[in-house]
Amino acid sequence: MTRTNGPRSRRGAGWWTLALFLGCSTACSSTHSSRIGRDAGPAADESAILRAIRLAADLRRAADIPADAVRNRDPVVRRAQAQALARILAEDATPLLRALDDEDGEVVAWAAYGLGESCKGHDERATALVARLESLGGAAAEKATPALLRALGRCATDVAQSALRPWLRVGTHGTSATEAASFALGEVAARRGGLSTETAAALLDAASGSSPALVALYPFSRSDVGLEPAQAARLKGAARSGLARPGPFRLFAIRILGRLSDSESSRDVAALLQAGDAIGAERVEAAHALARMKEPGQTALAEALASLGRARPGELDVGDRFNLLLSVVESLSTAGAALAEASLWGLARLEASAGMAAVRRVSMLRCAAAAKLARGAWESEVLRRCDLEDGEVGERARLAALAQEDAPLNRARRAALSDLARSGHARVREAALDLAASHPEMGDAGRSLLAQALGASEPGVVAKAAALVHSHPERVFVLAASERRAALDPLSPPPRGPPARELDGAVAAALRGALTRPWGADLVETRAALIEAALATGLPEGPRFAAVACRDDNATLRARTAKSLASAGAPDARCQPPDDRGLPAPEIGHELAAPIRIALDTDAGSLALVLDPVDAPVAVTRLTALARAGFYTGTSFHRVVPGTLAQFGDPGGDGYGGSGQLLRCETSPRPFERADVGVALAGRDTGSSQLFVTLARAPSLDGQYAWVGRAEGDWDAVAEGDRIREVRVEPP
Repeated sequence: MTRTNGPRSRRGAGWWTLALFLGCSTACSSTHSSRIGRDAGPAADESAILRAIRLAADLRRAADIPADAVRNRDPVVRRAQAQALARILAEDATPLLRALDDEDGEVVAWAAYGLGESCKGHDERATALVARLESLGGAAAEKATPALLRALGRCATDVAQSALRPWLRVGTHGTSATEAASFALGEVAARRGGLSTETAAALLDAASGSSPALVALYPFSRSDVGLEPAQAARLKGAARSGLARPGPFRLFAIRILGRLSDSESSRDVAALLQAGDAIGAERVEAAHALARMKEPGQTALAEALASLGRARPGELDVGDRFNLLLSVVESLSTAGAALAEASLWGLARLEASAGMAAVRRVSMLRCAAAAKLARGAWESEVLRRCDLEDGEVGERARLAALAQEDAPLNRARRAALSDLARSGHARVREAALDLAASHPEMGDAGRSLLAQALGASEPGVVAKAAALVHSHPERVFVLAASERRAALDPLSPPPRGPPARELDGAVAAALRGALTRPWGADLVETRAALIEAALATGLPEGPRFAAVACRDDNATLRARTAKSLASAGAPDARCQPPDDRGLPAPEIGHELAAPIRIALDTDAGSLALVLDPVDAPVAVTRLTALARAGFYTGTSFHRVVPGTLAQFGDPGGDGYGGSGQLLRCETSPRPFERADVGVALAGRDTGSSQLFVTLARAPSLDGQYAWVGRAEGDWDAVAEGDRIREVRVEPP
């Protein structure tokens, strides 16, 4: 959830300025679309039309878009209409197809984005995108071509793949087109699990020609593309030469060499671990690549740890050092750990300096090293003594050790897992439930844990338990009472066929209680998981709760409910959007019209967000209000994927919570580059208060999340669990 240039508050003009027109105070009118009067004058009409379009987009009602919008002479109005249609994604794509033929490049770009997002199962939309791509010209082509290419990648059809290949030719269509086509083919590779021989050849030509385009390596990093020996050699050569070319796409070369397990390159890849021109994401990716290179890679990791592991506790909050060191330790195999044993013991005995953040980071390193030294011995002393803080890090390390032994749980391991599943830390309980999912032999103890978890106060624990029940409903069924009575009755006839089973009473009661609790509107994951569990187990009240969820105004909850109803055999499992979509976002008509800076004093140092309403005015206005109200003060970075992203904004600290209010998606085709900020989601229209900051170029996130600004400061220094101590909105 990456840009190489410095932070800036606004990106370009053109079609990206559309939201400023929609969000500025002069365009905010209280006039509803049904009250547009011809005598009010052109300016008033336009203002009313724009407001009506904003409301229609927010409420996901394409029918509420004024008919005048599509024929309006003002391109600002037509752009607003195309943007709204792209976010509504109605089943009828006719308005988007019509907008695709517009003469304005920004209108075409929005239409292409919407068609790409709704392309699955509609081959005619890919054909329409190809036709428009071929007919584009002039200024419209410059603005719309990248969006058309990326949309074809979402379609992932044979037609799309064939149409994308010519755009890889370096120097023919321009750098931006080559990049867009490469990213689009990466989407094709991910969705289809591979690429055609012709496409692989075209990508290799682009990546290894006289003017090599390193970005053409990206699709090979998204799936295991089948290559002939000669093609594999070309790919290896292009990736190895790419290591010497710093830039946003060198990351893909490192990733490719890891996929190829190219042991010949282990020294070159290892050099990036401490290279002065390498960013944090490249260093972490180098560690992961070395982990796949078998013996040479493990030797290189052990040597790197001997150097990096000499860090003092006070140096662990400087730059990306902590996350890199943690990644190197976690990348060691059993053989690599044996080579690095002395370094690991040094880390396992690392002493903490003053400060809670330092203690937590030292504990994380101690426990990561201890886990390698323990070699799956979950009860070992080195694991029990590794955590110097509140116990959560140590408990998670013990769980990881329990998971290493791929065998049925014996009595001691089952007891240890049961104890950890009752931890005082929600994330430990959630991880224990994940481990329990792979051990059906938990039996009665497993059912007891599930019943307890379903009754928990934390939405994440409840969601995890419900998901386990949904995936393995057979585990919560027990011998029916009638069968137990018959087994004890000597006069009962012998059984005929399999014995009857029924839902465990404690699990049923806990599931029933969880379904009736008043979960917040933004806890969509928890609500959906409970519906799925109820239908999977045949809970009598399940269909009633599903019927209510099926009429909910949240698209993700409806979609998951419909899928569960179909799995349960419901004759009509479609959940149509309700006529009443609820109230529009209260920010509409009061959106911020200019960027705003939010300064964060954190355990990782001084950081900042520059939120820009250009694409997501409602989200930026809501998030700024939360920051002003002190919502983020005291929260933690609950999810940090070194070299990828840092995520925060959940008061509960496990990634399942939010502010209590939902944010409908304001996604756009804008790319996510290094240090970009986006709204975290768990499905369509499930945003709330959680944000993420990208630590590298992230093409797979493009168009899937609302872009809300840029990050400032050393975000590579953020570690999981770091706290936000103070928040200041500038200007106040």
